[in-house]
Amino acid sequence: MKKLSSELIFISQINRDGSGTTPVDEEYLKFLLENKFSKNNKYRMQCLSMTQGTYIASNFNSFVVKLK
Repeated sequence: MKKLSSELIFISQINRDGSGTTPVDEEYLKFLLENKFSKNNKYRMQCLSMTQGTYIASNFNSFVVKLK
């Protein structure tokens, strides 16, 4: 399944070195949702937790997200 960034609620960004996650701050969230280059990105979705309704959204970066 693929989703646009406008269809997602960004919870945190997965660190590239695998050390954990960092929360998505307001400035970066605005960039993801409003920038003309990033707002049309499609993310490949992989289920993380069915009970919590969270997914891993992967493109160039990976995020922990929920669907809107």
